[in-house]
Amino acid sequence: MNVRLPKDEDINIANGEDIARIMRKILLRQNRLHRKREYFWVIGLSNNQDIEYIELIAIGKSNTVNVSPIDVFNLAAAKKCEKIILCHNHPNGNMKPSEADLQLTHRLMQGGELLGIRIIDHIIICEKEDYYSLLDDGFPDELQ
Repeated sequence: MNVRLPKDEDINIANGEDIARIMRKILLRQNRLHRKREYFWVIGLSNNQDIEYIELIAIGKSNTVNVSPIDVFNLAAAKKCEKIILCHNHPNGNMKPSEADLQLTHRLMQGGELLGIRIIDHIIICEKEDYYSLLDDGFPDELQ
């Protein structure tokens, strides 16, 4: 499902903080009850770091979301986006990635490599003004 960019946001992305701010605004559009579930988005970027699209891939439970590699790369391949950012929320407010988050990122990076689509970051957000960027944290090294 395509997601609209908030009207007060620029399409050019400088860093993970920009994505976290935009995605938090998108998350906060949901009512409080729905924000208790995990959402998983893919953000497609042009070569000059402009947002081409934001797509909601999956909605899960309070502590998990099932993501299909086909869903992650489908729109990126169709729009010929060579770079994407993964983003999901942790309703409990804990920004630390789970082992499942890290494994999923690694698996998707392998798939992206085959398709020529680079995952440049995986960002975890919550309702608060906080986020976690795998790129900023230096993990996994393949993001760099």
